[in-house]
Amino acid sequence: MRNRDPLYRNIFTYLSGMCLACTLLAGTKVRAQENRDSLTMVPGSFMMRGTRILAEQGSLRVPERRANPASRRITLRFIRFASTSVRPGPPIVFLAGGPGDAATRAFSTMPPSLLDSLRAAGDVIGLDQRGTGTSEPDMVCPPGGAYPNDQAGDPARMGLIARAAADTCLALLASRGIDISGYTTEESAADIESLRIGLHTARISLLGASYGTHLGLAYLRQFPGRVARAVLGDVEGPDHTFKLPSNGDAVFARLDSIEAADSTRPHDAPRLLAAFDSVRSALAGTPARVEYRSGQTMELGPWDLQRMVSDALGNVQQISALPDMISKMLHGDFSALAFWAFRFRQAHPLIGMHLAMDCASYATDARLVRIQQELPGSRLGDAINFPMLAVCDLPALPRLPDSFRAPVHSDAAVLLVSGDLDGRTPPSNAAEVARGLPNAHLLLLVNSSHSLGGDEVQSALVHFLAGDDSPPGTVRLPDVTFRRQ
Repeated sequence: MRNRDPLYRNIFTYLSGMCLACTLLAGTKVRAQENRDSLTMVPGSFMMRGTRILAEQGSLRVPERRANPASRRITLRFIRFASTSVRPGPPIVFLAGGPGDAATRAFSTMPPSLLDSLRAAGDVIGLDQRGTGTSEPDMVCPPGGAYPNDQAGDPARMGLIARAAADTCLALLASRGIDISGYTTEESAADIESLRIGLHTARISLLGASYGTHLGLAYLRQFPGRVARAVLGDVEGPDHTFKLPSNGDAVFARLDSIEAADSTRPHDAPRLLAAFDSVRSALAGTPARVEYRSGQTMELGPWDLQRMVSDALGNVQQISALPDMISKMLHGDFSALAFWAFRFRQAHPLIGMHLAMDCASYATDARLVRIQQELPGSRLGDAINFPMLAVCDLPALPRLPDSFRAPVHSDAAVLLVSGDLDGRTPPSNAAEVARGLPNAHLLLLVNSSHSLGGDEVQSALVHFLAGDDSPPGTVRLPDVTFRRQ
């Protein structure tokens, strides 16, 4: 399961025609009248970074699994901030990432000034997707098992622990009456359509980040003509849920070149990749043992190193610390790795929605074959995909057909935003998705990873949502500043 998007000051993480019958999933439909009757909104307010802002509180009742006529109805909640424009465009629906993050959580950290910029284009709606945030049912399970600190990280053993925890979580959710087969991206896309119908609006605009782009693309496919404009940042296409090892390796290699040219780099320091290879080789021969917290012994192996670096490559702040950390490991100081491993190995609450959504999206056979072909020559291995392969074959979990993973085709105006230091959702993802979108624009952020930000970027996104079809092709953010001690 993927980590949730890091919390950084940027638009994505503040936020990683009427129809009477719209076709949703095979053999199922949503009737407009049913959704109008099931959507309610009341005046209220929302606390945003200590500032209380007027906002409508909304509630939407939808079937848990539309293919089942007897399915119970679940409650989705959302907030709506009214546009400040005298001629507002279509409502902007924000789709949070994860999967498992909630729009209301993201909005609570958003600066009011950013919200004001979005409201100048149209109403802004934060939808807590099914199984997240304030929506019901609650999909959080108690923490599963922890991995022992006195053993080096081993993905096979860790996978067994993750699988047992997931199995227990699924049984608990079933005992609560939750139909886990209803928690797929296709169902969530149908929820967005139910929201659109209930709001009495012909079209909506989308603003999605990371997994939110995966959901946004599913909506574009399932409901053609319903999207006015879309901004999708950190693009995860239909068949991108499982990550390619080569993408993380490419970012690591690029970081090696950037760091080698850095003026603050000690003249006698080894190159980053060479240092990593030496540390990984040493750990494979003899795991490191570190005294950590109240005399506990932490044993660290090569997989711990691979996973830590894979995680760090999703965050420019952590990228900036990598050369110094790995250099210290080369000289026997593994404290930074022990600090990371201690947190990673703890038992954490599981989010059933996260588990179900990722496993339902899964991967095509071709994608799985490519991942296996890349592994032998990969520095970072398959650490970024842990523990997907260990848990996604659990019988209770849903699995969407390969037709879901096929390319998306849409005539909507879409802005696809990528960071050139992003190994999770690299620019190649956006380029691949753009082939099915004739009105797509690509925006590359230089020196950005999986967290996107900057005033110029924010301005470009807001202007695009307001109707500007001339976004910049490239925005250069500040160079990576390496932290040295």
